[in-house]
Amino acid sequence: MSMKRIVCALMVLGLSMATMGQVSYKVTYKGLENGKKVYLNNGETRAAMDSAVVEAGVVKFSGQVPESVVAVLHERPGQVRNALYELVLDDYPVIVQEGQIVEGSVANLRYGKYQDEQNRLTTKVQDIIGEFRKLQEQHNGQIPEADMQSLRERMEQVSEESERLTRGMLDENRDNLLPLTTLLYSADNLGYDFVGEYLKTYDLADRASLAPLKEMLRREEVKKPGAKVVNFTMKNLKGETVNLTDWVGRGQYVLVDFWASWCGPCRADMPHVKSLYEKYHPKGFEIVGVSLDRTQEAWEKGVESLGIPWPQMSDLKYWQSEGAALYNIRAIPATVLFGPDGTVVESGLRGESLTKKLEEIYE
Repeated sequence: MSMKRIVCALMVLGLSMATMGQVSYKVTYKGLENGKKVYLNNGETRAAMDSAVVEAGVVKFSGQVPESVVAVLHERPGQVRNALYELVLDDYPVIVQEGQIVEGSVANLRYGKYQDEQNRLTTKVQDIIGEFRKLQEQHNGQIPEADMQSLRERMEQVSEESERLTRGMLDENRDNLLPLTTLLYSADNLGYDFVGEYLKTYDLADRASLAPLKEMLRREEVKKPGAKVVNFTMKNLKGETVNLTDWVGRGQYVLVDFWASWCGPCRADMPHVKSLYEKYHPKGFEIVGVSLDRTQEAWEKGVESLGIPWPQMSDLKYWQSEGAALYNIRAIPATVLFGPDGTVVESGLRGESLTKKLEEIYE
């Protein structure tokens, strides 16, 4: 073979090797409002990959990516949460009809079934929140304890069912892409201890998109039992400068409660937390509320309408709250319970788990 033919052969071989990893995808979504702009966002990096306008109720995307990736169809660029649909871009065309997959790879059909079940549970949560708001109006904000207990129990049942469903999906898909966005955006719900253990046996644990999650796991150390309090400074409702250590590490158990007036689950939890406070505060139990509100007015109205009696602090920075950042708070309500010596006893206590922990301490 001549040198020229050898070079040509090597060039062809190089080209085929360069394109070997390419994935050609086709995505069709039917049943949308005409004229609506839809984005195809990378579910791992949040980058907008493409956009298209709905015509005749249909939006279509096609193209190539270097490797299979989790993507979302969304009405906003770079967004992931509250997506129209989530899927894996692979070599199998995907067709979604009004939120349900009708054609796709085995992986996408499996993922579609999981999303359908989670959507069903989301509808239940929305119904419960709707009932809570109606009861608030009917009773001028003072919902009877029996009704609140019923709402709490139903919310906990839905939460437990969602958690079982999610953990089941993760367990069945340790060798593929399906767990990625759940790990990236729901780690706080799953529990960081669980996520840390899961990554030890997840085949794609070295994927670049998981690097921020691994950093978060490192930062979670501040909330682990035995960790010493990390102080932060904010203002109280009177505008006075206060420190977390004005309460924590002063010889009493202190529950630091990250919340906000705009947070529905926080408001739903508050009557139960108040009942525990009234029961155990005389025995030395304290709560410090750290609000993620954006305005003083909203914060004050929230405290007043809910009748919160314990100390409050906030920097009114919403999700940029410095205290929330220090404690890696990514969803609220969130709690950290400190012991008399200022070390973490446990984090994430809510509802029945908080009740049991206080009973264990004081009774």
